[in-house]
Amino acid sequence: MADKIDWIVIENFGKQIGAIGFIGDKAAVVASFYDDNDGNQDGKVSWGEWLAAKISPVGLTGKATVEVAMAARVEMDVIMRDPTFGSMAMNMYLNFAKGLIADGIYAAYFSRGVSAIAKPMAGRIATNIVAQFVVRKGMESAVKAAYQGVVK
Repeated sequence: MADKIDWIVIENFGKQIGAIGFIGDKAAVVASFYDDNDGNQDGKVSWGEWLAAKISPVGLTGKATVEVAMAARVEMDVIMRDPTFGSMAMNMYLNFAKGLIADGIYAAYFSRGVSAIAKPMAGRIATNIVAQFVVRKGMESAVKAAYQGVVK
């Protein structure tokens, strides 16, 4: 039978944002109560928040979980139970920041050039404007995926 998970709710500025799950005295789970795209943490992703997340040049995947971990690393209940949690939270933060830096470099240095090359190529491959858009976005996605594969 699996061990029972005990939860400690984590607050940030008086608002419950997530929880840390413990098996014994070891932190095993970091859970967020909010979606990564929920900027104001009101419990729902508005169309503005959704749109902002989609057009953002940097990825937000994992933001909410990292926020919970960073808030939990200074909670006395968490520290007393698992003294190593602080280093785990910092590792989560650094991995998230590494992804932001990689996305930022791609957006600043590569995305405009790739878009400038993909647009005329799509015009030569397809005649329909919708097909051109699909081809162009496909090329941009392929280059970004290749870049992320090299960076990570």
